[in-house]
Amino acid sequence: MADTDFRTWPAHGSNFEHSDRKWMTPAGRFNRGFTSADQSNGEQPAANQNTGMPAFSLADHLPEMIVDAIGEWAVHLRPQSWRLRRRALSRFAEAFADQFVALNPALSDEEYESLTEIGYTCLLEKLDDGQPISELDQAHCYKRSVHDEHRFAADLFIEMSAPAATIH
Repeated sequence: MADTDFRTWPAHGSNFEHSDRKWMTPAGRFNRGFTSADQSNGEQPAANQNTGMPAFSLADHLPEMIVDAIGEWAVHLRPQSWRLRRRALSRFAEAFADQFVALNPALSDEEYESLTEIGYTCLLEKLDDGQPISELDQAHCYKRSVHDEHRFAADLFIEMSAPAATIH
């Protein structure tokens, strides 16, 4: 188990045999969100535009059953504020990892932490609509993503939102 890449586990390898193999079939879907009106008109995006969509989706490597569950969480969270989404993302990430621990109790702390990051990012991918980051709680959510594009957009928003220092 030590050589297993747990960012894609269990879809790409596990020594745990599950009685129902159907849940192990990768979904193969890709959630790139929506294109903004600026992008479709050929105009330059705003400086904080969330145009750097991830080159890959973690959900593509997860079983369809799990992707459907992530989608259900996303449907319930979309109408909520980013402040509430931020708390729910953290709770979902732990529940996501706990499900894998239930299947394989021998997971190390590092593997568990990796699974929480995957769960967090998978749900964030579903909530990502490709629009500019518009508030600080949203930026903090994106900052925790495993995708460089999400973190870059978050850093850019936080930098632009920081109060300007005045020199007297």
